[in-house]
Amino acid sequence: MFTRSAVVLAIAASATAFAPSGFTPALRSGFQGAAVSAPVASKAMTGPTMAEAWVRVCPSEKIPVGGQADNLVAGTAVLAGRYSNGAVWAISAKNSATGTEMFGAKIDEGQQTIKDPQWGTQYSLKDGSVVGKWCPSPPVLGALIGTLFPPEPVWVPKVREQGGFVEVLLDVDAKTEFEKKYWKGILDAQGKADGGYY
Repeated sequence: MFTRSAVVLAIAASATAFAPSGFTPALRSGFQGAAVSAPVASKAMTGPTMAEAWVRVCPSEKIPVGGQADNLVAGTAVLAGRYSNGAVWAISAKNSATGTEMFGAKIDEGQQTIKDPQWGTQYSLKDGSVVGKWCPSPPVLGALIGTLFPPEPVWVPKVREQGGFVEVLLDVDAKTEFEKKYWKGILDAQGKADGGYY
């Protein structure tokens, strides 16, 4: 009984070796241009305000027909590519199982899916949903990862080509809004900024 538990724990611990320690696709694409092209009118929502903007992923010529490019833009990992008809697509550059890169993934234009090169999961390029089996490869390790992490869709942004660039629509303040409460709590643990301490 003890040996079986130890083996299961060792396998689970070794699976974390496949999780990324950092994501740096911007180094591969080498894009040096301006990131934000044109802001979109903010939408009022319950909670934080969204500041959406069309953000440049890369110059259009960097993505030939059948090609892909990834970049870290406005704190978001984006993978973009081009169909054989010349239209562009974009999706999260990280899979939803362990967050590893999807650069170089196979595209099925007929089904409009992308196959994660790490775990073999297919995601819809339309809405990011899982299509087919969850983490089917490699056989044993994929099954373990599929058991540890439930099926989750990936993010699919709106995408366009404008001014010689491939752009995606992002909430450029999402990271800032998320961290605003966190940093206030850490740096102002006693409530001095809002008078709660006095």
